[in-house]
Amino acid sequence: MSSNLFNFGAFGMAEILTFFAVLVRYSILMSVLPFVGDRTVPGPVKILLALAVSLALFPALVYSGKVKPIEAVIWGKTASGIISTIGLEALVGLSLGFTAKLVFDGVAFGANLMGNFMGFASASVYDPHQESQTEVIAQIQTTLAMLLFLALDGHHMMLRASLDSYSIVGIGKAAFSAALAQRVLSFTGEVFHFGLQLAAPVAVSMFVVNVVFGVISKSMPQINILVLSFSVTALVGLIVMFISNAQFSEGAAEILLRVSNWIDGVLLALGGR
Repeated sequence: MSSNLFNFGAFGMAEILTFFAVLVRYSILMSVLPFVGDRTVPGPVKILLALAVSLALFPALVYSGKVKPIEAVIWGKTASGIISTIGLEALVGLSLGFTAKLVFDGVAFGANLMGNFMGFASASVYDPHQESQTEVIAQIQTTLAMLLFLALDGHHMMLRASLDSYSIVGIGKAAFSAALAQRVLSFTGEVFHFGLQLAAPVAVSMFVVNVVFGVISKSMPQINILVLSFSVTALVGLIVMFISNAQFSEGAAEILLRVSNWIDGVLLALGGR
């Protein structure tokens, strides 16, 4: 069988079912991952990318023993076995993609807070990464985070994690338990923590600006503070954001580097460990 691994036309039913299960996991993963899974990427491109990755990695998975086509003889006997196995593979791919997306949600959360503090709440545009209306500041920061993710070789890290996932969670062997829910909730709490941490410099500066405006309004009530505050808060916020850009990049990089640990934690929970 190993001599015919690259000859897909000579595959038997067990090999075809196994390859389809691998394709399902990668297809769902590619449709959820940040950047690749955005609506701006056409559907056929996502399908071809998932197919190309599956074709490239399937022989390595079989050679390494992480995927065993012989097991498809068991779960492929009945329609219920095929449906349950494919459903579990789809849920595994969804869990991995959602975990990676959580990290970018933390960056977007912090950037949206910064935009709100600076008075850009009304200046929102459609963000294909979040698939919703988001502020201009958030678009700038999430784009920067995406460039950092690519610079840190995050796309290759995701491919390695998806390849190693089969050594922890085999085909049709995922276990959805309370441990998985607890880890996802823990990761969600860290997302809010990171978002607040990224928005802290702008939040502190806006607090100081508001205190100054409060003192001015009491000492010189003839000044229209409401009109003046819009331009001043936006200017001060942009200056602080520019000055703290290096710290933002370091914080975002620290968050992005945790993707691998988060995915490992989710995989261990899916594997019942």
